[in-house]
Amino acid sequence: MSKTPQVIIQDAIAKADSSYFFEDYTKQAKAVLSALQSNGFKVVKTEHDEEVWKKVADQMRTGRLQPHAHTKDVVETFLRVVAQPK
Repeated sequence: MSKTPQVIIQDAIAKADSSYFFEDYTKQAKAVLSALQSNGFKVVKTEHDEEVWKKVADQMRTGRLQPHAHTKDVVETFLRVVAQPK
């Protein structure tokens, strides 16, 4: 059974910094992002420039695809594009 993002975050913070004083929030944040990524999650912005959508459109597959295959391709292409360094 996969963990929810909340449980992943809780576990990552607990493992990252167990001190009671002078917590290292940067260390905790990096641990959370790493834990989410290693559990198959990706953090992305909800709004993007037109350039991002054009890149997705250019890179996605075209032709006759079943609806679920098309949706999967669009999402995977989007995630790949937004993960690329600018």
